[in-house]
Amino acid sequence: ERRRLLRARRLLRARGCEQVVLYLLRPEYATALDLLPHDVSCYAIRDEYSFSEIERPLDPLEAALIARVDQVFISSRVLLERKGAINPHTLWTPNGVDFTAYATPAAEPVDMREIPHPRIGYIGWIKEQIDLPLLLTLAQRHREWSFVLVGPARASGEDAVVLEALRGLPNVHVLGARPHASLPGYFQHVDVSVMPYRPTAYTKYIDPLKLRQGLASGRPVVGSPIPGAMDFKDVVVMASTPDEWSMAIEAALAPSAMLPARVSARQGGAKAHDWGGLVDRIASEMATRLASR
Repeated sequence: ERRRLLRARRLLRARGCEQVVLYLLRPEYATALDLLPHDVSCYAIRDEYSFSEIERPLDPLEAALIARVDQVFISSRVLLERKGAINPHTLWTPNGVDFTAYATPAAEPVDMREIPHPRIGYIGWIKEQIDLPLLLTLAQRHREWSFVLVGPARASGEDAVVLEALRGLPNVHVLGARPHASLPGYFQHVDVSVMPYRPTAYTKYIDPLKLRQGLASGRPVVGSPIPGAMDFKDVVVMASTPDEWSMAIEAALAPSAMLPARVSARQGGAKAHDWGGLVDRIASEMATRLASR
């Protein structure tokens, strides 16, 4: 590992880089701090890396890493509350969106053209954090809606059984993984974007990318009331029970949901989180740490 890291450093030096920032994306990479000479070290906390669905104490190894690096970036407000006091050089940098890509009108994807409206879309990983039984209940209850699931699937156990039941419904369309560059078209050509997260210790800490992507498209967004969505509670409808979800989606399908003022409010919330501005903040903080060295 040391040889691989040093080779990367030599390649950077050969390209004219005079200062090296060691940017760690997971706690298990902490060993790199002692293997590679560098000018500044950063640790990006973009997730709760225990991935536990029940609350666990902070891993002492991760706490030690947070304390040791020169700069910490944390994406979620709840993660900031949990881990933000360890290192004085900690900055909240929420997830963002390529606003122009998602707000600029895109062609309707070919595999959606035959799917009837109204379309209720979930676009993202189909995994254990997604409430598949809720989606099954809604799809069975509302045969007049088309449910469109776009993204790779990782379902096991009972979730795998539920996913197969969803595939068997005539109003459910499981399209699978699609190239990232094509996702704006899917967000723009559903009638409502949904984020049906299970309330767990893991989803308590997430900061969903699909939230900003859905808002940037201008379409109504309905989601579970996880903390990561609460900053957008003025433009995202929250729902918990199947009855609340039914009512929220019905309201989102009303013509009034697409009035220009409401579309503008949703897109305005997303535009404030454009990656351009967020990357500037991250780069500026790195520059500050380099200057202090």
